[in-house]
Parts: sequence; C-alpha cells; structure tokens
Amino acid sequence: MPESGESEQPAAGEDGSSAGEDADEEWAAAIVSTIAQPLLVLDGMLIVETANPAFLEQFAVAPEETVGRRLYEVGGGQWNIPELKRLLEEVLGQPGRVQNYQIEHDFEGIGRKIMLLNASRIARGGGLDRILLTVSDVTQRQRLLFDLEGRREFAEKLIDSVREGLVVLGWDLRVRSANQSFYNTFQVDRGESEGRLIYELGNGQWNIPHLRKLLEEILPRETQFDDFEVEHEFERIGRRIMLLNARRLDHEHLILLAIRDVTDARRADAQREALMGELQHRVKNILNNVRAIVAQTRQSSSTLEGFIEAFDTRLRALARAQDLLAGGPLEKVRLADLVRLELEAGGGQEGKSFILHGPVVRLSPRDTQAMAMTIHELTTNAVKYGALSVESGRIEVAWRVEQREAERYLCLSWREQGLQIRDTAPRRGFGSRVIEDSLPYILGGISQLTFHPDGAECTIEFPLPEA
Repeated sequence: MPESGESEQPAAGEDGSSAGEDADEEWAAAIVSTIAQPLLVLDGMLIVETANPAFLEQFAVAPEETVGRRLYEVGGGQWNIPELKRLLEEVLGQPGRVQNYQIEHDFEGIGRKIMLLNASRIARGGGLDRILLTVSDVTQRQRLLFDLEGRREFAEKLIDSVREGLVVLGWDLRVRSANQSFYNTFQVDRGESEGRLIYELGNGQWNIPHLRKLLEEILPRETQFDDFEVEHEFERIGRRIMLLNARRLDHEHLILLAIRDVTDARRADAQREALMGELQHRVKNILNNVRAIVAQTRQSSSTLEGFIEAFDTRLRALARAQDLLAGGPLEKVRLADLVRLELEAGGGQEGKSFILHGPVVRLSPRDTQAMAMTIHELTTNAVKYGALSVESGRIEVAWRVEQREAERYLCLSWREQGLQIRDTAPRRGFGSRVIEDSLPYILGGISQLTFHPDGAECTIEFPLPEA
C-alpha cells in the first residue's frame, strides 16, 4: 500500500514506459494490422515505424524492406514521389490533416496506380510527432469511372450523329434528351422540350393518338416496336409520314424512341410508280405509232427501197420527239422547239426559209407525239414539193392560245409561200391522212390541209390539257 499522500503509479516497463502506455501501443498496433486499407505509421523523420499487412500486400513489398526505412526508400525507391513529398511537408509544417490527396505513379512491379492519400500528424510526448498515412488504391474505380464517362460521351455523340430523330424518354414519358436531327426536322426547341411530356412538344403537335397507343399500351407489354408508320399534320412543317421504332431500357428506366421521316421517300416512290406507268403507256403508244407508220408507209410505197426510205425518215421524226420529251422539264415539250427541230431536219433555216412566232406553249407527251408526226409530214411535203424545194420558198408558222369556255385551245397555222402550184387539188397520201384524220382523232380537235397557188396551208386546233 502506498504511504499516505503518495499517489499510486503504474508499473514501469523495461524502457521506462508505463504499463498503460504499453497497453495503448498494443491496442493501436492491433487496430493498424486489422485495417483492410493500406496504412503506414511514420516518425518525424519519415521513417516507417509500422506498415500494415494491407499495405505490404497491395504494393508488393516485404516487411524487412519497409519497416525501419525512410518512406522514399521503400520498394527500391519507388515511393520517392514528388507529390507525396509535398503532401508530407504540408502535414509536418502545420497541425491538422490532409484528406483525399490524389496522386498517380508508375510502380515497377504493379504498374500505374491512382491513389488517394490521407495523412494526419499525431502529437507524441518526449519526441517527434508521428504521421499516420493511409493509401486508397482507386485505380480500378477511376478506370471504371473514366470508361463510364467515355461510354456516356460516346453514346451522346453517337445519338447526335444519327440522321434520324432520336428521343430519350423516362418511363413517365417526359423528354430526357433528344438529338439535333430531331430538333431540326420537327422544328422544336431544346430548352422547351427537355423535362416535358412528349405529347406537349411543339404546342401539343406530338399529341398523336397512334403514338399514345404505342407508348402507353404496346411498349409496356412488348418492350419494343419496329417500323410503325404514323402520318400526321404538323403545324410548322406540314404533313409528314414517319416510321417509329422504340426500345424500353428496363435497367435505366428509359425509353429510346427513333423517328425516321420517310415523307420524301414515300413521295419519291409514288412518283416512281407514276413514271413507270407513264413509261409503259408511252412505250405502248410509240409501238402503236410505229405499227401505224409501217402500215401506212407500205400502202403508199411502190418499191421496197421507197418503203425503207419513207419509213426511216418517219421513224427518225418519232425519235426526235422522244428526245425532246426526255430533255424537257416535267417531260413537256415546247411547241417552238418541236417545229424548229423538224424544219431544221428538213434543211430549213430560221429567219431565212422559215419564221416562227407565238407564245410559249408546252405540249404533253401525247400531244408531242401527234404534233411531231404532223409537222414532220408537212415538212416532208415542203421539202419534196413545197417551200423548202425552191430558193424563193418561205414558211410561216404561227400559233395562239384561245380560251373557249372552260378549255384552252391551241390554234396553229402553217402557211407556205413563194411557189407556183398548178394543181391545187388535194392529194390523199400518208401525210394527208395523218394531218386530216389521225391528228384530230388523237387530239380531239380539227385539222385542215389546203393547197393554194403559191403554197400549202394547214390549220390545226385542239384543246390543251390544264397547265
């Protein structure tokens, strides 16, 4: 028992420390060795007093090459890291601690590591303070985060690069995001779209019954739908035909809606079908014309050579008309071009042997073929017997358009002059039959061929289709 007035002191250890201090040291050492996070205890000279098993295992170093060495010498000098030096100088220079100080370093045996360092200075009586240093290896976490950010950036750029409209919806059908193609095509604003119900976009223009059924009934049950065609009248861009595709992303609670505007493609398909129908009709007409030319030329030809020559010239006239049709806008031919082409093919020169005057009139494919054969026969007659057969001959071709009740009529006059014709009685050859019989039948008009003493005259009238 201690004498009165004397306090009881704990038993001293061999190094002069009390039993209580030894117990505290053992308790601290047990905590350090148990912690799963890499941890070092350094003295004031930065010599490693303790390295827990987690540190030794994580950084592949042995206890004998770690404990008792300066930190910068550990692992063959691999811990001689400038950023680490700055951290420890900061800790030693002032009270307190440093948290989540990130450094990156290449270690010889374990490669590049990204670490978060936490350091605290612990006061110790009778000597230099200690530093408690924990090391968190966040390499894998940072890589995953970087990969995740990269994937997100890739997804965002991929969505923006797609030409069709893409909209990302939450399961509440509110717009999370959309690509630029969607905003451009449907003329809606990004700031007024994100966070709103898709049905509210563009002043309610997307409140489409078919779309509601797809998103509210079919998608929750089927998880996806493909190429669902929707036709809708939009206030700003007019009527559009769209193909809708959607996928429900269950793990993200999102819906990816792809909208492909196929309006132009559908119109092109319709035009293609119409053109094919027109082409078939035109080919049939051409073949019928060729058959008629063959039959009529055979009747008016006395020899095979004569038949071949006449048939060839008429077939060429038909081909010239087709060339004009192929090169004209909307496959219509200007009347002036048709007449000029035939007269020049017969050797005429505009302004010298023939003149043309009249308004711009465009002929349909049917009218072009009929008029081409008529002008060809008039030109052929002029070359053989009329104005183009003599130096003094002239041809005037004039036309006008008259409005007769609900229809427009083309009135054309062909007048030859500069000849001396003794026999003005009409000759009923192939040309006459084309002009006076075939043309009125095909065009629903009238045509009359007259021979005057100074040259031939032809008048033609027929209704023009609506422009």
